[in-house]
Amino acid sequence: MSYYGTILMTRADVVMTRLPHLASIGYQHRRLRELGDGWQVLETAGWDDPPDLEQAVGAAAGWWNAPVFGAYVADVCAQIHGAATGLATCSGHLPDATDVDCGMLHRPPVAAGATLDDLEAHIIDWAAAAGLTLSTARLGRALRYRQSRQDNSDGPCISQDEQIFELVRAFGFPVLPTPRAYAFDPDDAPFAKVISGVWGLATQARSAAAYRAQGAQDDQAADWEAEAIALELDANAALYGGGHPLAQLTARAEWISAAYHAARQGTPPPPRERSIDGMLVTNPHRITYDLAPSMVATQLAFKREHKEATPNGSNPYDPTTGPGLWPDLA
Repeated sequence: MSYYGTILMTRADVVMTRLPHLASIGYQHRRLRELGDGWQVLETAGWDDPPDLEQAVGAAAGWWNAPVFGAYVADVCAQIHGAATGLATCSGHLPDATDVDCGMLHRPPVAAGATLDDLEAHIIDWAAAAGLTLSTARLGRALRYRQSRQDNSDGPCISQDEQIFELVRAFGFPVLPTPRAYAFDPDDAPFAKVISGVWGLATQARSAAAYRAQGAQDDQAADWEAEAIALELDANAALYGGGHPLAQLTARAEWISAAYHAARQGTPPPPRERSIDGMLVTNPHRITYDLAPSMVATQLAFKREHKEATPNGSNPYDPTTGPGLWPDLA
């Protein structure tokens, strides 16, 4: 299954999701793992992914006064970045540091002239500045797994997000824990209709705002739209406790859903096509309008059939939890 999103690691005396300015990197939080001694790793995403992660990681090290390691995974490859006090932000591309034409969107673009040896040296320097106990053997194996597989087709084949978590293990966390439990389930009622990925009302509101900004849509924003965007931020910030009280978030989600359905009843559906630069194109808002209710209903039915006592964003086949591929190199 394709993976797109940011994997972010830092050290803090609070839950990462409460750190200031985190939303500039990502706010659609998926899983948070507490590694020990304040170190945490968060999987998150945002509306305008990928973020300029090199700039954001460097800024975050200052905001949080802590070392920060981040990777934006784009299906088959990733850009990784590390920042710490007194150390210039380092960056590199995986699995091939030289692949400037990887075909995936990265911000900033992949720099020319880099090698895996250069990247390895930068990571070693970052880990030292971060005060981590690095396994250089595991780091080298994780960085070069692609070359190893080319030499031995029986070697491990890992997805790009799994490679990033192998780097996390090399930083001195050889056995990754299960994710921290959510304070509430964002994928269940009443939140799913508002903040459920591409089908949620918050995403629909952001998309409509982008269309209006580009002149491709000339209607007025409905009252529920700004509220849906605000709830998405607030609910994710409270996903692991703290922030707005759950009862308040629940009431807001219910109001947004009711306001949306009331507006939908009195408004014709979006057109099936829109004119962009004089060309008729399929209107994604109409696709979402038609499909979102059934997609969210299917999600809710699945949740009720497979109810988890302590939802945490993972699944029974989660490959990240545990010792990984090379426990002997810890």
